[in-house]
Amino acid sequence: MMARNNNLGKFFGPSSSYMGYVFIVCGIVASTYSLLALTLLIPGFFMAYTYNGIIIDIDKKRLKPYTTLFGIFRTGKWIDADQFTRFNIIKATKKYTTYSRTNLRLDMNVSDIELLLINRNGTKKIILNKYHNFEDAHKEMEELGPILLPK
Repeated sequence: MMARNNNLGKFFGPSSSYMGYVFIVCGIVASTYSLLALTLLIPGFFMAYTYNGIIIDIDKKRLKPYTTLFGIFRTGKWIDADQFTRFNIIKATKKYTTYSRTNLRLDMNVSDIELLLINRNGTKKIILNKYHNFEDAHKEMEELGPILLPK
């Protein structure tokens, strides 16, 4: 089976993923005092290691957007690529907001170039990959076009 597996990044934002790592460390350190502190490990591993991705099965012309829970368990359904008609390349900026203990607002903007596969009426969009520049996205779009899109 010829397939591509693209990791699309963390499910939670950067600050929540960081808090997952803090929960893991605190759970391990506090477990020396009480084994009940090991309960911090479950949300910690969930927040730190859950991520999104997509598998592109080139042979069968299908896609599987998925979420990997705890970095281990992959969930998602296969979608036939023949229902999509075009690509789109966009610059997506995501804003993550966190508040400190003193209620100080901390904003973090993350920009990516995303390659999308879109159906005929534009109601269904699937992110195929994320890039740092438009040239890489355009190159992969030209490579995947004849493979995934109907002629």
